[in-house]
Amino acid sequence: MPALSLLTIAGAALWVALVVAAQVLTPGQSALSMGMSGLATGRYGWLMKVAFAARGLTALALVAAVAENAPAAALSVPGLVLFAVWGGGSGLLACYDTDMPGRKPTRRGRAHALIALAAYAAAVAGMILVSLRLRHGAATAVVGRWTLLIALVAALAMFAQLAGFAEAARPPARGLGRYGGLLQRLFLALVVLWTVVVAAGI
Repeated sequence: MPALSLLTIAGAALWVALVVAAQVLTPGQSALSMGMSGLATGRYGWLMKVAFAARGLTALALVAAVAENAPAAALSVPGLVLFAVWGGGSGLLACYDTDMPGRKPTRRGRAHALIALAAYAAAVAGMILVSLRLRHGAATAVVGRWTLLIALVAALAMFAQLAGFAEAARPPARGLGRYGGLLQRLFLALVVLWTVVVAAGI
């Protein structure tokens, strides 16, 4: 397996380990209802900040791996650019703390929300474009079919989590509003799964 692919998979594993550690050490933040960005605040917030950086570097490593190892017929330059935007946005989130529920909104919190929204959209669009193009390569056609399925499910999860957080912003939370955090975690897990599958398949 190419070195960049191994680096990508290692980065994904590190992200999972950091997020799990941050969640375990911050039991007061519900994984069902609260967004993961809240884990970047408080005593162990540094773990989530490192996780943001790890996720960003993992995405950029994948972009480099695909560009270096995928056949020309299977390369989507727009898709890779968009996924690089996702990586850059993920890393940038470490610099702007989210606004916690019940506290006065801040400029940094608004910046965090806007960066996250742009990064999420870029991730989904990039995943779909890259997957569609991978299906054109003889050696990557199978992985392209699987990653396209993951990308489409991730798109659904993204819209579901956005609906959940929008509902939660109008208390009392009900319906999807009670599960915004879980839906976000599902979306991010699918993005990381997609990243690993692409890295392993090229």
